[in-house]
Amino acid sequence: MSIWRITCKDLLVLAQDRMALVLLLILPLIFISIVGMSTGQFLTRDDSSDQFKIAIVDQSQTVTSENLISELKLRPDFLIMAVPSKEAASDAMRRGDSMATMIIGPKFEELVDDVRVGDLLNTKHGLAANGPGSLDLSIGTKMTSGGFGRLLETVLFTQVVRFVAPIAAQKNPIARAWTRSQEDEDEDSSSQAAIATPAAPTRRKAPNTVYLWVVPGFTVMFAFFLISIMARSFIIEREQGTLRRLLMAPTGTVSVLLGKTIPYYITSIVQCALLFLCGRVLFDMPWGAQPIYLVPVILCTSAAATALGLLLSTMVQTDQQVSAYGTTLILVFSGISGCFFPREYFPKAMKQISLFTPHAWSLKAFDAVLSQPVVEPQFIAGCCGMLLVFTFACFTIGWWRFRVTARG
Repeated sequence: MSIWRITCKDLLVLAQDRMALVLLLILPLIFISIVGMSTGQFLTRDDSSDQFKIAIVDQSQTVTSENLISELKLRPDFLIMAVPSKEAASDAMRRGDSMATMIIGPKFEELVDDVRVGDLLNTKHGLAANGPGSLDLSIGTKMTSGGFGRLLETVLFTQVVRFVAPIAAQKNPIARAWTRSQEDEDEDSSSQAAIATPAAPTRRKAPNTVYLWVVPGFTVMFAFFLISIMARSFIIEREQGTLRRLLMAPTGTVSVLLGKTIPYYITSIVQCALLFLCGRVLFDMPWGAQPIYLVPVILCTSAAATALGLLLSTMVQTDQQVSAYGTTLILVFSGISGCFFPREYFPKAMKQISLFTPHAWSLKAFDAVLSQPVVEPQFIAGCCGMLLVFTFACFTIGWWRFRVTARG
């Protein structure tokens, strides 16, 4: 029996297995759609999903505090919500309606009036060093937000300092003169530009960059879901005696394995291509400056997944072992490689550990194609080379174990 006949036979069997097709093709789309709805980028198209939601309590109730709130509202990346009390602000953050809280104390206007230019320039004892408390401000985020929360607090206070700087500059003759001259120049240049050039067109909404790591992450994870399906198919054919009959035919062991793995390789390629296509059509996900480089990455990722599935198929004997070993491999490899969370946020040691998985090399290649303005062919070739090394190693070990176990 030739490789082609074995491949056609297994393709027909796989096409009739509806649960396998749902797991490999439909379930990934459902997961990505759920992530899309949770980030406001699918169906709802929530324009506020990429904004920092901030709950502000104004205990000062002065012109200065109102001006500060108005200036913060002008920033497109902030969504300001006025709440009546600290308790209401804490409840909003606990419910997830806000990412941070800002409490403007009753002494805010008085302390802003006391700020001088020297307080802005003194890095050791000035306004920046003393923090929000020096202006009777309290800025807080969730404890679970970690470094992201601290960064958001810093950004908020930076905006407050930018608001206070012109007020302090008006109290210094030199700074006041410089500020006025700058304002006059800006006004002149803006008026001349308005006369010389027509109105600028409306800016198009930026693409949904959240999918630059969500789609590749889920694509790589679900590409390796087929290892359990492959293992179960080997167990079924082993129990039915099909494998023994194939080995008795005038067909080499390598031909049998290639004939049985090619259908899953094709399915994996279709799965990856479908996920990227849906990411483009449904979520407006960009494919990078040179999307042609997605092709070798998808081909090599599918090859690595299929080879690992072959290796697992030769190591398990029961359906319970498939569930235990297969699920463990999928979750552990996906977790440590960056499928659930971007690798750039990993600690240095974790990044090195992740390189022992094929998932990490695939994600590195996808990231280089999707997010880099210029794709380096050498880098893509290196990542694909590591995936092929993993493929060759798993296929070789699987071939050796198959020869030992299938004839036993």
